[in-house]
Amino acid sequence: MPTRSEDFRNHLDTLDAEWGMHRDTPIVRHFGDSDQEYNAIQQAAGLVDRSERETLIVSGEDAVQWLQGLVTNDLHDLVGLGSGQFNCAPDVNGRMVSDMRILHLPDMLMLDLEPGIVDDLRSHLSQQIILEDVELIDRSDSTGRIGIFGPRSADVVASALRLEDDLEELAPFDATWGASDATGEVIVQRIEWTGGLGFDLIFDREQTLSVWRQIEQTGGDWVEPVGDEPIETHRIETGIPRFGVETHDEVIPLEAELRPFISFEKGCYVGQEIIARLDTRGTPAKLLRTLVFQGGAAPAPEAEVGIEGQDRGVGEVVSAIWSPRLQAPIALAYVSRRHNDVGSTVIVEGREAEVQELGYPRQADDETTAARPAVAAG
Repeated sequence: MPTRSEDFRNHLDTLDAEWGMHRDTPIVRHFGDSDQEYNAIQQAAGLVDRSERETLIVSGEDAVQWLQGLVTNDLHDLVGLGSGQFNCAPDVNGRMVSDMRILHLPDMLMLDLEPGIVDDLRSHLSQQIILEDVELIDRSDSTGRIGIFGPRSADVVASALRLEDDLEELAPFDATWGASDATGEVIVQRIEWTGGLGFDLIFDREQTLSVWRQIEQTGGDWVEPVGDEPIETHRIETGIPRFGVETHDEVIPLEAELRPFISFEKGCYVGQEIIARLDTRGTPAKLLRTLVFQGGAAPAPEAEVGIEGQDRGVGEVVSAIWSPRLQAPIALAYVSRRHNDVGSTVIVEGREAEVQELGYPRQADDETTAARPAVAAG
């Protein structure tokens, strides 16, 4: 399990860090005011401790071709150094072992993972090594990560580091390199985890406090420390599934609307036959949707999704928040076929909710939002 240095944890405590747990791993829930931190991401730049994330390195002469047969996306698209992509690793039944961000670094591929994943994924992948020249190395304990998200995030990073490339020119998941007099080398990867501009800074874990302070000092009033709760609010509004929350080992990637990260042209990989058959057959039996309520509290995770006049449930809530964008509760829920059409109505905890596409509050333009007074009024 990745750990923070005592000095870095003490520094976070001076910023009024409120600690919690995610997948048995310590995280900062917030720094005293989740609403203010949410607005910092919306208006300027939120600085986020992401030390809990795990790192698996895949190296060796056969690394790319071997891993190509184990993930859904096409690794041959990772041509240049610093190119990256989101990916899923399915099992033989097409169900997810993990998701990951894969980054092409010199002589290796770096896999960025949710906490609590690396051991299971490494075991799954190791079983697929026969005669290939491939090595799997867990570098979670030696790799540090800090996130910075918001419209000013590129300006803040550029003020803190000497960069090889213009950050706003990077494609999602691609990376460049930077450094400063106060830090060693830092990889800067574009990550749109909150629905807008954002980056992960990746470096030697011993440099975590130095990098954090460098961002604080050069970012000035543009930067505010932000915890996991406001980040999760943005993520759920944006409709980005997270492994261990909305996705897990019972979910096929197509059910979670992860089609953009599945190549149907690259050929065989583990689980490919199941995923291709599901795609050919048509609509999956269930799909992940955003549910929009007309006020009240956010529903509980695992709350049943039903429809009027039917006793049997048609789905289940997996995550829920109060949405500042809509001033109403929303949930991400799996809803079964025939009941997940956009605009249809379902019942959760005795209340009506409207079914929308993932990321509905982000996708809705100002006119659409203004035209929904019942929702906006909360």
